[in-house]
Parts: sequence; structure tokens; C-alpha cells
Amino acid sequence: TALELYSELDGTLLLPSNRWQCDRKYLQDADPFVCTNFPEPRRPPHYNFHEDLQLSEQIAGVHKVLEAPLKLEECALQLSPGGNYLDLESSLAEQRDDLEQLYRDVAQGKKPILILRTQLSVRVHSILEKLYNSHGPELRRSLFSLKQLFQDDKDLVPEFVNSDGLTCFIKVGAEADHNYQNYILRGGW
Repeated sequence: TALELYSELDGTLLLPSNRWQCDRKYLQDADPFVCTNFPEPRRPPHYNFHEDLQLSEQIAGVHKVLEAPLKLEECALQLSPGGNYLDLESSLAEQRDDLEQLYRDVAQGKKPILILRTQLSVRVHSILEKLYNSHGPELRRSLFSLKQLFQDDKDLVPEFVNSDGLTCFIKVGAEADHNYQNYILRGGW
């Protein structure tokens, strides 16, 4: 475990230059159509990230402390606010250029929030599976929900397109009546 130092003046935690503290939450979003988009827990515990260690070496600790109901091998870390996903194969120091606002916030004493959530590729696979295997009202609800899903996470659209999501739309639209084609046009884009 890392050494924690406290100020003699006011008892606040002093962090070595290679560590910073953040609040952490998780988002149960393995099934994007059931996700509430309210990260848990409401009062997040603090976590000290080591700036020089790969995030893949630290994510298991975050997962354990949060007792998140997510599969560890399917987890990603997303910065809030801003929505940037962190590269788990790199350290925070290696991503410093991409995280300028995060470092400014930490320097100003703010605690960023990192959200443990399901990787984009897993969520997109779940969406595609749902669209391919749904019919009738369930398909209509799924198509209608897509617009909100895409608005909630800006990175979901490119991942959906790269995973042959447009081919899925074409196939689903060709097999359904014209009302479903309207849902595809309104919901997807």
C-alpha cells in the first residue's frame, strides 16, 4: 500500500507528486438498454491513483473497493466530467497531454471522478445482439432507445459504426416494415 501523509496544519491528505486522489464510481451498463446512467455509489469512496503505474495494474483495486457488479475483464475507466476514456495500457503520466484539464483540476484541489464502466466494444456488441435478435415491440423500443444511448456517450457512435452497426441497421430495416425504418432514421441519427 502507498504511504499517506497528512498536513500538520489542517489534517488534509498530502499526496506525493506521483499520486493523486479521485472519487470513483461505477456504472452498471453491461446491458445498455437497461442502464440508468446514474453512477454508483452516490457518495463515492476516494482512491489514490499512482501516476506512473499502468491503469491496468490499478483497475482491479478500484473494482474491488467499489464491489462493482461488472466483469473485471470488461471494465474501462471514464473520466467525468468530459467523458474521456482512459487507456488502461498506459499510465496517467503517459496520457498527461490528453488529460490537461484533469491535471489542472487536481492542481486546484478538485477531485476528479473516474467511472468504472463496461468497455465500449462490449456495450456495442450487446446493442447489436439486441437489434439482431429482437422483433416486434421489443425491436421498436430498442431502436427508439438508441438515440438516447448515442447522446449519453459520444464515443458509442464511432464504435457502433466501426463494429458494422450500419450493416445491422440495413439488415434490420430490410426485414422490418417501413415504421421500423423510420425508427432507425430517427433513433440512430
